[in-house]
Amino acid sequence: MLEALQRRSSDVWPAYREQLAANPDAISLPQSFIDNGWVRVAVADEHTPVGFSVVMQADVVVHELDGLFVDPAQMNSGFGRALVEDAARRSIAGGARYLEVTAGPARGFYERVAFEVVGSAETRFGAAVRMRRDLRRADGGERWSTARSPGTPVPARITGSRPVGQPTPRTEAQ
Repeated sequence: MLEALQRRSSDVWPAYREQLAANPDAISLPQSFIDNGWVRVAVADEHTPVGFSVVMQADVVVHELDGLFVDPAQMNSGFGRALVEDAARRSIAGGARYLEVTAGPARGFYERVAFEVVGSAETRFGAAVRMRRDLRRADGGERWSTARSPGTPVPARITGSRPVGQPTPRTEAQ
């Protein structure tokens, strides 16, 4: 279900459509990502996923936004922003100072949610930019902030509960 959402989301970019059709293996969401707690899903109601994010711990101070996908019918409705804000909060809870992403055609979106270009990158499908969001307050204080605009509604429930980098809780049955 989430891979189908990833495909629909990725197909909105004309530059990627042909490449994705020729490389279907590029659309993948390994079960281990879900098992490790790296995947968070935005749902519009009790049963309808409208987007998801994948966030991994890159090192002690950097977490990587490895994937962000929103159903095209729900784009520009706040779901992507809600997922980014959730990723920032989870990264802060996991001890990160920065959230980074490799961005292609979605660069403008990431700039609107407080990411800045820090370098270039080469992806399987061509040139991209490396972007970083500083998870500290803009005033340089030691308190952490997700820089969420006041009054910005969160249009979806985000499922999942662990900060990035925290292991999957084990039950006695495991």
